[in-house]
Amino acid sequence: MELIQSLLTYIKGKGEVWVVGGAVRDHLLGLEPRELDLVTSLSPAHLPPSLWQPEGHAFWLDEGRGILRIAQPQGLTIDIAPLQGQDIAADLRRRDFTVNAMAIRLEDWLQNRTALIDPLGGQADLAVKHLRLAAPDALLDDPVRILRGIRRAVTRSLRVDSTTLKAMQEIAPQLPAEPGERIAAELSHCFLHPQAALADALMLEAGVIKELFPEVEAMGQVTQNKYHQFTVDEHSRRAFATFVDIVHHSSYLTPRSQPWFADYWQSLATPLRVATMLAAWLHDIGKPPTRVIRQGRVTFYEHERVGATMAVAIAKRLRLSKAQQELIKCFVRWHMYPMQLWRSEKFGPRHIHRFYRRTGDVGPLIVVFTLADYLAKGDNLAATEQFAAHQQMVENFLHAFFCRKEELVAPQPLLNG
Repeated sequence: MELIQSLLTYIKGKGEVWVVGGAVRDHLLGLEPRELDLVTSLSPAHLPPSLWQPEGHAFWLDEGRGILRIAQPQGLTIDIAPLQGQDIAADLRRRDFTVNAMAIRLEDWLQNRTALIDPLGGQADLAVKHLRLAAPDALLDDPVRILRGIRRAVTRSLRVDSTTLKAMQEIAPQLPAEPGERIAAELSHCFLHPQAALADALMLEAGVIKELFPEVEAMGQVTQNKYHQFTVDEHSRRAFATFVDIVHHSSYLTPRSQPWFADYWQSLATPLRVATMLAAWLHDIGKPPTRVIRQGRVTFYEHERVGATMAVAIAKRLRLSKAQQELIKCFVRWHMYPMQLWRSEKFGPRHIHRFYRRTGDVGPLIVVFTLADYLAKGDNLAATEQFAAHQQMVENFLHAFFCRKEELVAPQPLLNG
């Protein structure tokens, strides 16, 4: 707070400064803000470096728009932007959603006085959990705000109002022209959240999947064989939702498996967790182009191989790193392999070694995902003897990786950050 107090002292008498956006919203929700967005009537370019040195490092987040970021080794990240419009109310009306269009003077913020500036009724919307556009054309200024709105709906338990949803559907066709990095950044927040399945549903409803991921859209209403109760898209969504539950709550893992996987998941770098969730979401993407009816039976031969290529193409569109692309490729390519090996005659250590030789450090992620993939075949499978055997299979694979690695696994590392 010392840096913020210094900023206020410097600006006093020269101009005004307000806390805006997400920090105000989270403050009203009783949450501790991780970032502080400030708006000032002065130009951030004219602020002296002595305000943040030596505690912080400043750089231009967006020099064209005059947005300065101050990063501190300990403490908040602070973004300082120039006032847009003739006053703070005009600035707030240019924002994306009403819950983000509120401000508090910095002096009041530091004194813990909630003297709210709220020209659009954001506090009232927040109270009833509504996500509403700040202006009818708010998405036209930046179509990526659609994904940001979905992220806010998911992470803050907000309901997208009907007018806002309709606007999202109308602007969604403009999303493919936006930079992949920006789209990936919003998706990352959504897919790592415990309510990631809600983000999937909202993207479908808002038309985002149709525009950004036509390969996923193609899974809609594709029927499967007798071993699957659901269409490809419904199966994929159920598998993804169950995997999210496993990742966040260790659901369906045996007591022995739970700490192994929980510790492993926490050890992964955030970008690799994002890649894992994306791979789970895309795991059956190769089914529509490989669907063939042979002698009255539906087949999807080589869908894992085809799907891996398709998933990597999506990862490249999103400008994901090489490490992320490799994880996604491996995950989708081999997501059925543990079950294929398990069904082998005289299953034993050589089969486990064969699996990890091909999948390396991605292997435990794939093995755990098979639980979700299995349960998504139909309703009420968790209480069956077959699923109990499947849980034991997963435990055996994980035990080999975490307890007998040198003996049974010895993989070449595929994950390097």
